[in-house]
Amino acid sequence: MAANLARPLELDLLCRKLDNDFSTLIVGTGTDDNARRSNFLSKAVAAFVLHEAAGASIADAVAASIDGGADHGIDSVFIAADHTIWLIQSKYIDSGTGEPVLGDVSKFRDGVADLLHGKMERFNNALQNRQAALTNALNNEVCKIEVVLAHTGGAIHDDRRHIFGDLERGFNGTNPGFVRCRAFGLASLHDLHLDGASADPIDAEIELKDFGYANTPYRAFYGRMNVKRLVELWNDHQEQLVDRNIRRFKGATTVNAGLRETLKTEAEHFFYYNNGVTFLCHAIAEQHPRDANRQAGKFRVRGMSIINGAQTVGAIAQEPVAHYDEHPAEVLATFVCLENAPDDFGDRVTQSRNRQNAVDLEDFAALDERQSNWQNTLRMAGIAYLVKQGEDDPPLSDTCFSAREIAPYLACAITTNDWPDYVVAAKTDKKKLFGREGFVSSKDPMRQAYSTLFADSLTARRMWRIVQVGRVVLNAVKGRSAEPDPANQLPGTLPAREILTNAGWLILHVVFIRQKAVTDGAGLVLTDAEKQTLSREVDLLAEKLVVVVQANQNWGKQARALFENKADCRTVKASLMAALAQQNQG
Repeated sequence: MAANLARPLELDLLCRKLDNDFSTLIVGTGTDDNARRSNFLSKAVAAFVLHEAAGASIADAVAASIDGGADHGIDSVFIAADHTIWLIQSKYIDSGTGEPVLGDVSKFRDGVADLLHGKMERFNNALQNRQAALTNALNNEVCKIEVVLAHTGGAIHDDRRHIFGDLERGFNGTNPGFVRCRAFGLASLHDLHLDGASADPIDAEIELKDFGYANTPYRAFYGRMNVKRLVELWNDHQEQLVDRNIRRFKGATTVNAGLRETLKTEAEHFFYYNNGVTFLCHAIAEQHPRDANRQAGKFRVRGMSIINGAQTVGAIAQEPVAHYDEHPAEVLATFVCLENAPDDFGDRVTQSRNRQNAVDLEDFAALDERQSNWQNTLRMAGIAYLVKQGEDDPPLSDTCFSAREIAPYLACAITTNDWPDYVVAAKTDKKKLFGREGFVSSKDPMRQAYSTLFADSLTARRMWRIVQVGRVVLNAVKGRSAEPDPANQLPGTLPAREILTNAGWLILHVVFIRQKAVTDGAGLVLTDAEKQTLSREVDLLAEKLVVVVQANQNWGKQARALFENKADCRTVKASLMAALAQQNQG
């Protein structure tokens, strides 16, 4: 039941955004507060799409509404500067699931057809007042029609898709691409929300000395770059400059200390001692005047980000700009242009260039776009999710967690037959939880651990709830393990304290199985009642676990080894679940 009550976090965040942007500009209509609220949100969804996807101003997006009687299923009409006509039908679905009813979608299709057929008299005054502007746009040879069904539900079914397919076939026969129909469900709306909240790409001018280049198969430039310019870029953009790097600046490591010492005492040698910095960029163009001998060249770079060399830049930026006026230094800089490269080429370059140095498997999570989406979604909800490791990371707290922290919690939530692989790895070697094809042996059972744990189905809300459950349970087990062993403990059995000291991850695994309602709860934050439920559950499991482990006096090993052995974990869990089932029957 709890899973059905939980609205997607993405919907809560979108509603907050709609309220912030449109609550003073749009008035919902209806017979009661719920109806007025729903109508407001439906109108706001249309305005949001026009603002974020069509480039309309907030005022123009609101003014585009024609919602009301005789709108024939079209809620908003907007004519963009490029003569694209946006026709929106918007539906607010409070559950965050499902789709608009078939009748409303059919009405929308018929309304679009009537508009394109020029039957303006069938529409209300709000649309008829735009007839001249619509006719002018439709008569322009570059006019395009964007037909958007915007709703806060899930994917639409084939019957709705067929309706849009008929519309495109009917009007694109002599003018391919004239009409494009799209459905923006909650996932698409959330992507727009994330895009709108993200920082603008970095564009800058740089200079390279003695530069070279490659034009095929993809463009790249390389040469000596003044480190003073790197400091200026860092000061202007900070962490955004290394947004695509798999690691942030790690601070006072031995290597970074060596970099700083070189910059202070022999800056002229820095170019020779350092591996250099690699940038990815969307475009790069040499500027006028040009040097035929390529001794120096100025370049305009768009969409630049450092993907290898964050430690170098971080060390350089520890000194003020003025330091490099007295101690000039240079670094080898490479700019790889993605303008005509395949979609995954940037990630492949990042992965390959970073594999040349000591990099943990966990660091490659930063290349996963889903991690960025989860991070941005949680940030909107006031939760910091650390994907990259850096010097100034905030401590883990009630509003902060990391990819490294959640991985073992996710491992304990695995319920497939290979669960012992994950639970034992959570206890013994957490790096294995980031295993992926190409980085570990093909025979390693954890070679696909990362994709299993961080699956597409994982949501931001579930991530944060899993972390909270994990923290509560492990802290409770730790508290129980600190209690003294009972005086009547049988000789020769494993001590209760030793059992509980090592059993935390297996107990958490059983909690995830038995307390699914808590893990899948509706709120973003665990309630006090849910925490109490978990605490009572740990008390029960700890008591039963000690009994079943001590009942077997033939382990022949210490408790630590017991819970680090997959077969033993499977045996202990089976005995524990049997004891719990027997108690329930009694």
